[in-house]
Amino acid sequence: MPEHPPVTHSLSQLQDWMEDHAPGVAFQPPANPAAIDNFAQKSGLTLPDDLRQLLLAADGETRKSAGAIGNWRLMPLAEIQAAWGWLTQLAAKGAFADRTPQPSPYLREAWWHPAWIPVVSSDTGDYFCLDTDPPEPGRFGQVLLYLAERPHRPLVAASLGAWLDCITHDLAAGVYAYDTVEGFDDQAFLRSSLEGKHLLDDIPGTLIVQDEA
Repeated sequence: MPEHPPVTHSLSQLQDWMEDHAPGVAFQPPANPAAIDNFAQKSGLTLPDDLRQLLLAADGETRKSAGAIGNWRLMPLAEIQAAWGWLTQLAAKGAFADRTPQPSPYLREAWWHPAWIPVVSSDTGDYFCLDTDPPEPGRFGQVLLYLAERPHRPLVAASLGAWLDCITHDLAAGVYAYDTVEGFDDQAFLRSSLEGKHLLDDIPGTLIVQDEA
């Protein structure tokens, strides 16, 4: 897996860019460490260190924030816990039993898997998630895109830190533009993803992931 700066460094760069170019984006103060531990204990999940470090630096964005990730919001811990709990409960009750996801060699085959931790929200039921139980242990913490009404489960990045590093580099390079009325010109910053660039914008073809494990 390629090296990247600490996730807190990328977050700081993201915050600086938003302050200068996207005034509608607003971050929250750091999360309570005890609350993070409580979520890990109640869920039974091993939280990726990148997620812990991110939450300890900023507990996501405010509810009315314009969305730092291509109009999608970094989620506060309370929203992470609520979304994970809701989707996991639905899956346990068989709510997704008649749905079949698009197969991926990098992911467990499930419409929703309880080992996925939502961290970025579209506010319409779609989430970027961290995978804590991939088929290959070396891919622990990889980022995937969960789409509530579509079978695609693109692999977005090898880790949260690698993804934010890529996004901040792309922002600095002028890949994305922000309009005070329309927001960002690329939904969910999928141009910075390994797979799925064709899903939310008019980009042809299916991208094939590079092996970063």
